[in-house]
Amino acid sequence: MIIIFLNTITDEEKDLINMIFSKMNVKLYNISFGILKNNFDAEDAVAQTFLNISDNIEKISALPCPQIEPYCVVILKNESINIKRKHKKVVYEEDIDYLPQSDEAYGLEEEYLKIANKEKLISCINRLSDEEKNLIYLRFINELRFKHISELLDITEEAAKKRVQRILKKLREYYEEGERIVQNN
Repeated sequence: MIIIFLNTITDEEKDLINMIFSKMNVKLYNISFGILKNNFDAEDAVAQTFLNISDNIEKISALPCPQIEPYCVVILKNESINIKRKHKKVVYEEDIDYLPQSDEAYGLEEEYLKIANKEKLISCINRLSDEEKNLIYLRFINELRFKHISELLDITEEAAKKRVQRILKKLREYYEEGERIVQNN
């Protein structure tokens, strides 16, 4: 199948795929490993990412050079999340974190509240659009400065700041909306 695929793309597209692979392979693996915490899954995510890059090479080749890397990182992030979702459906005994046994109910309550707050925040993030999630990912997970984000997305630095502010405001509203629903029940 790969041979058939390689015959359908131009030499320019092959060169672009090779350039992306040689430039970003290690970086993509490190990002994926950071998400998945597993060598095998990280390699799988990177391989699937390059298959998706190959499938969308016409679209990628039309992008300006500074936007190619973030586009590929978003593909990788989505692949990593898909792999993580598949694993959530299966729970292995060795993966279960047992709560420490103590007489203090407060410790258990505190641990539950931390978990519940994280789940609520993840639920709020899942309500965002893919573009908004990508911006949050670049700013807070990759810890990029607004200047670098603006260069990657080909927007002004001020626009990048404003978009992140709007997204954070939206997340606060989603979070508070969830609290109001719980209080009304």
